[in-house]
Amino acid sequence: MKQVKLFISVVFLISFNFSFAQESVSDKLKEYETASLNKKMELFFYFFQKFESDQQDSVLYYVNDLLSEGIKNKNHDAIALANYGIGPYLLNHSLFEEAETKLEKAKKHYHKVENDTMLADVYNCIGNSAFLQGKLAQAELLYNKSSEFAIASGEERFKMLSVFNLSRIYLNQGKVEEAKDMIQDYIDFNLANGAMRRLAAAYGLMGQLYLNQNDNKLAIDFFTRSMESGLTAGNMTAVANGYTNLAIAEYLSGEMQKSEQYFQLALAYRQKAGDKYFIVEGYYNLGDFYYAAAKFDSAIVNYAYSLKIAEEANNLKGQKEALMQLSYVYDTLDQKNNQIAVLIKVISTQEKLAKQQSYKEINALKLSHAQSEKEAINTGGIREDQLYGQVAEYQSIFSNWVWIVFTCMLVLLVFIYFFRRSSKK
Repeated sequence: MKQVKLFISVVFLISFNFSFAQESVSDKLKEYETASLNKKMELFFYFFQKFESDQQDSVLYYVNDLLSEGIKNKNHDAIALANYGIGPYLLNHSLFEEAETKLEKAKKHYHKVENDTMLADVYNCIGNSAFLQGKLAQAELLYNKSSEFAIASGEERFKMLSVFNLSRIYLNQGKVEEAKDMIQDYIDFNLANGAMRRLAAAYGLMGQLYLNQNDNKLAIDFFTRSMESGLTAGNMTAVANGYTNLAIAEYLSGEMQKSEQYFQLALAYRQKAGDKYFIVEGYYNLGDFYYAAAKFDSAIVNYAYSLKIAEEANNLKGQKEALMQLSYVYDTLDQKNNQIAVLIKVISTQEKLAKQQSYKEINALKLSHAQSEKEAINTGGIREDQLYGQVAEYQSIFSNWVWIVFTCMLVLLVFIYFFRRSSKK
């Protein structure tokens, strides 16, 4: 049996900005359409990582627009931001090399203009790439580099970018006290600033730390704080994640009734959030709970709901996972015909998933390469214009110098002429 999914609230890596704390993304998207380029950059930095799971491709439109506007206006900041902005999208598609190429371009520009805050962001994002590939030592170095630039910027809030991610690495390395201190620093900072959504994630990670130490009581305390912070923030997904973690902690504590109730509450809040990808996970988690509790009919019902919603959302990965779990249940019940029927669907879904994954990767690569080509051609044009400008400037200086020399020569000739005349006299 596949185990219950653990700690959904803390599986992400922190990479965010700090402005527009509670404002609607949709309002910002509308404002973007008629904004100046500088305002577009400000808005893009706010929303480029905030699209729902099934709308993440939308970021490509804004990346392309920002690049085009940057080229049109010869604005290298906009071009660099477009390169930075596509990075997380490429990471989500496991296109690590392509993502790092884009991020390195952005990094080069921000080094050139000495933008410490954006360097903190970019190094953090490159660190995320290393982390996702399991290169923890490299990720640690990059997160520390991010911290250095954050400190140089004089903005404590940018230091927090890497603090959370470094604490995850230390937790993974078994450096419990170091991780605990960093998480506490992150908690203290966000408490002081009233950043409840980030507090929900921090409390969730601290809960994981204590659960890893088999201190279920303290884990439950922090998971409760995580859920309450999500409620205060009005973020239904954070609330659902908090309840999911509570359900797991209670399950591991042997409190089956409480665990069931928390899994049900988690599903209810996922439904309120309205993201079908997360609703699929909610039903899946309940199915896992009932499977582990040997309540096979309830497990089948919840896996079936997970499958149905995954089909509605064209979530092939969710479909495959639900089908696999159904096959395990039917195997346990020795219902071979049902198991065979489900496994045939698994094969078909896997084929579709492979095609979809290849299609998405190819599209992402196409867009990335098209962006690079456009950037290369047009930034070449920008550089050419800059060179022409320098040539014109040098020509102007040279022309002025010629006139100065000519004037001096003329004065000298006049002086010699009058000097000779006076000598003859």
